[in-house]
Amino acid sequence: MNRLPSHRAAPDHARHQRHRAPALRALAHGSRPPRWQRWAVHGATLALTLTGVGWLIAHHLLQDRGSFGEALPSPLEPWALRLHGMLAYAFLLVLGSMSTVHVVLGWRLRRSRRSGVGLIAAGLVLTVSGLALYYAPEPWHESTSLLHWATGLGLLPLLGVHVLAARRWRRRAARLSSA
Repeated sequence: MNRLPSHRAAPDHARHQRHRAPALRALAHGSRPPRWQRWAVHGATLALTLTGVGWLIAHHLLQDRGSFGEALPSPLEPWALRLHGMLAYAFLLVLGSMSTVHVVLGWRLRRSRRSGVGLIAAGLVLTVSGLALYYAPEPWHESTSLLHWATGLGLLPLLGVHVLAARRWRRRAARLSSA
């Protein structure tokens, strides 16, 4: 009978290389994510920033006054918050897709580590504080909200710094390879 050798017979079986294959394939192109992933990251980050700013404006500037002078929430506030929450799930999916190749390869190649770690840390702070705003006790709400929106407002500039650092690195690498 003509059987293929079992996986135990080969010490360096392909099964052990599965986790490295995407990173090795990406090595030829650098750690730049594919276009769809870049658009997804930039779009999700921009949409989250806009809905978060929209909620801040609705919550702090567009309050209505009741018949007795009490502050009433804007009708836009709950919709901005719902849309923001839905977009957060999309952002987490995109962030997860980035972690499989881009983050691992960037770390191994020692590229843009500071801004990358900053982005991951901001994403973790936003995720945990977002969950805390939903599930934590009411006394935590004010300080958690402040942390969440301050971190969220810093996310877009941090992403810009990360992209600019990568572009600078690619230009430097192109100059060195042409010289």
